[in-house]
Amino acid sequence: MTRPTHPTHRIAIAPSGFKESLSAARVAEAIAVGVRRVIPDADLDLIPLVDGGEGTAEALALAGGGRLVPVTATGPVGEPVA
Repeated sequence: MTRPTHPTHRIAIAPSGFKESLSAARVAEAIAVGVRRVIPDADLDLIPLVDGGEGTAEALALAGGGRLVPVTATGPVGEPVA
């Protein structure tokens, strides 16, 4: 049995987002690009963190293997709401 010449690095990347500019998922992806430049064979776990505000739906969909489906919701009198 041969030993690897160097250990594989396992790195968790768990950022939050930047309000009104980058989601937690995009920040994690950007950090991963930088890490891969320095440690190409690293085993990366991207774990976007959210606090229930902006980006929560995107992070949940990403974590669960789902997708976002835009829909129009209506208020109590049938008017569309944002």
